Amino acid sequence: MLMNLGPADIIAVEMSPAGEAQYGASLIGRVELPPGNALHITPPSRNPCMNDLRIRWSDGRTEERAREDFCQPQRVLRLSTPAN
Repeated sequence: MLMNLGPADIIAVEMSPAGEAQYGASLIGRVELPPGNALHITPPSRNPCMNDLRIRWSDGRTEERAREDFCQPQRVLRLSTPAN
């Protein structure tokens, strides 16, 4: 589950196996996730448990999160707009 707790829309969530910096297509497709909303995301079936994420915000900012474990049950990512 991905929760947008920030003031800007999330426009992309990209995933790469941890440490590889080979980000694929956005996990949310062409959907924008407005503030205060949540979306269930499913990683591609062949991805390892540990992944790096790159989140793109509608205001042009990006946030990178290293080594997120997607094998944990009921995983919830709470995202807010990163600081400048």
